[in-house]
Amino acid sequence: MMHPDFQSILRKRFLQRDRERRRVKDGFSPSGRNSPRDPNKCLPSFNPRGLLGNYPSASASIVGFTLFELLLVVALISLLAGGIGVALREPGESVSLQSAQAMFSMLLDAARGRAALSQHDTRFVVAADPADPAAYLRLVRIVEQDPLNSSNWMEEHGGITIPAGTYLVPPPSAVVPGNAAWPASRRSTALLAAAQSMTINGEPAGPAYYVQFTPRGTTGGSGYLLVTAGHLTTGAAVPSLELDDSDNLRGMLIRSSGALTFVNDAGALGP
Repeated sequence: MMHPDFQSILRKRFLQRDRERRRVKDGFSPSGRNSPRDPNKCLPSFNPRGLLGNYPSASASIVGFTLFELLLVVALISLLAGGIGVALREPGESVSLQSAQAMFSMLLDAARGRAALSQHDTRFVVAADPADPAAYLRLVRIVEQDPLNSSNWMEEHGGITIPAGTYLVPPPSAVVPGNAAWPASRRSTALLAAAQSMTINGEPAGPAYYVQFTPRGTTGGSGYLLVTAGHLTTGAAVPSLELDDSDNLRGMLIRSSGALTFVNDAGALGP
């Protein structure tokens, strides 16, 4: 049988727990010191609209911005893909002309340096035979005069072809293919007036234009060497070449001393 004092203690504890449960149920703290609790203050509900004020919900804003970004990225990718496709199909004319200009500069310097080292005349030679469409006004060769035979010119290395779609502009006396009204001020005046046949390494090399350097590195006079864009049409007995635009030129001024000055503006050549 349980001791009376122990029974009294248990009864008091059960009564105390019962009172505390009723207080919690009525909104009071268990200790009884606090005022009735406001459930909205103790446990605030999550309200995204309330947190953002009058702005749209966070999820709506994020979705809308992401769609806009997606449309923008798709448009940019389309533009880039189109540009890359065009570049892969055909290099830009400006890039090709710059490359041809740089190649002419390098080869002219090489011809001048070779003349000074060998103490023989050298030539910067450009093929001028329309019957050879792959080389016509595009193939460049550096040759040195044979000291044993002045009519023969020696070539140690094969020629170099300038980029596709670019061509040397002929001198003033020559007819510019496909454009008889080409301005006389925008011609390659550093070249001889007419193409001449040459013998290279003992073999006929066909007609060619050239710039000649003496052992002192000088030329016969100052003049321009110009390149432009054009299109060659084959199929006929003689290929037809059309140079596009006399305002679209690159090249250099070759001074009588052999020094080179780049020309990037056709307007500087005259009307």
